[in-house]
Amino acid sequence: MYYKLYVARKENKLKQVDVAKKLNIHSVTYSRKETGEKEFTLSEAFKLAEMFETTVDKLFGGEIK
Repeated sequence: MYYKLYVARKENKLKQVDVAKKLNIHSVTYSRKETGEKEFTLSEAFKLAEMFETTVDKLFGGEIK
C-alpha cells in the first residue's frame, strides 16, 4: 500500500473515485494502484504529486506496506 498517498487523499477528504476521475482511470484501477497491486504510470505519479502539492519522491518514497 502507498501509505503516504492514502494519508494525503484522506487529509484532503477525497474518495478513491474522486482521485480516479482526476487521473481519468476507473475507480477499481485506482484502488488496485493505491494498494500496490498495480503500478502507477510516471504521468499519474506526477499528477498526484501536483494534486497533493508535494513531490513524487515524498508521495511515493519508501516501501510499499
